[in-house]
Amino acid sequence: MKTYTAKTVEDAVNKACLDLGVTVDQLNYEVTLETKGLFSKKAEISCWTVEMVQEYIESFIRKILTDMEFEVETISYVQDGRIYCNINTSNNSILIGKAGVILRAINLIVKNAVSTTFKKRLEVSVDINGYKEERYKKVASMARRFGKTVLRTKADLKLDPMPADERKVMHQEIAKMDHLKTESKGEGKNRYMTISYVD
Repeated sequence: MKTYTAKTVEDAVNKACLDLGVTVDQLNYEVTLETKGLFSKKAEISCWTVEMVQEYIESFIRKILTDMEFEVETISYVQDGRIYCNINTSNNSILIGKAGVILRAINLIVKNAVSTTFKKRLEVSVDINGYKEERYKKVASMARRFGKTVLRTKADLKLDPMPADERKVMHQEIAKMDHLKTESKGEGKNRYMTISYVD
C-alpha cells in the first residue's frame, strides 16, 4: 500500500498514477482523509496496483520459505482476474505435503496475508512446480468419467470429501455435460459432492 497526499482526491489519484506508471482504472484506492477548510484543502489516498500485490506475494512466500531454509524461486502472473504464483523448489514433496495438504495451508496463509495487507479479498492461487495444474487436470478427467457413469446408470453418485478448489473444478466440468447436476454437502473437511441425473 502506498499513500499519496494532494489538495483534492483527483489530484492525489493523478499523482499516484503518474508515480506508479498506471492508468486510473488500474489503481485501487481508498480515500483516507479529505478536509475542505475555508483556506486549505487536503486529500489523502491509500492505494495499490495488481503489480504491487504480485510483488508482495512473491516476497512474502520467499521470506517464509527461506526462513525455513528452503531454496525457492517464484514467478507470478495474472489471468482472468486471478493472481497466480508458482514456486520452484527442489523440495517439492515436502512443501506440497500428502495430497497437497501443506500447499493448501500455504495458499490459506498467503490469501489471508494479502487480504489483511490490501484490505480486499483477492483471488490468489499458489502452486508448486505445477502440482495444482496437474492435479486439476486429473480431477477434470475424473469428473468426466463420473459424469458418464451417472448418465449411463441414472443413479446418484456420492464422492469422497475433497478440497473446495477441486470441488470447483468438478462442478465446472460436470456443468458442461447435459442432464447432470452437482451439489456440495457436508461441513468443513467432510464437505463432499454428489452428481445426479436430471431429465
